[in-house]
Amino acid sequence: MDIRITVESGQGEADLRSLEEWLLRSRGLRRTPITRPAPVIRPDDMGAVSDILMVSLGAGGAGAVLANAVSVWLQNRVTHVKVRIESPRGSVDVEAGNIRNPAALIMRILEEGPDIDSGPPPDGDDDGTAPMGRTP
Repeated sequence: MDIRITVESGQGEADLRSLEEWLLRSRGLRRTPITRPAPVIRPDDMGAVSDILMVSLGAGGAGAVLANAVSVWLQNRVTHVKVRIESPRGSVDVEAGNIRNPAALIMRILEEGPDIDSGPPPDGDDDGTAPMGRTP
């Protein structure tokens, strides 16, 4: 399953690079392909840097490892950072310091099973970071 990860923050590309390096160092993800697709360069652009990470998850619990790795990375941020994770099952936004259990929320879109609706997060918080359902 291919997972798309984007990062919104005041640090922009530096935070995306930090998350990428964090994931690449995660023991449980060492054999998981983590790439940055080539950016689309428009005629007036001076150049471009890819602003997304693609993670190709296989079987064997890599989804849980990814969810925990992103969660720990977010918990160590001192600035405002929002991470969006998109899977074929939906998408979820998690923000540093804005939810008690980001790993559980992320797992809702990574686990195999029935499609999710936009119900409350698993820890009961109703803070706007609940999954938004299937992505178009």
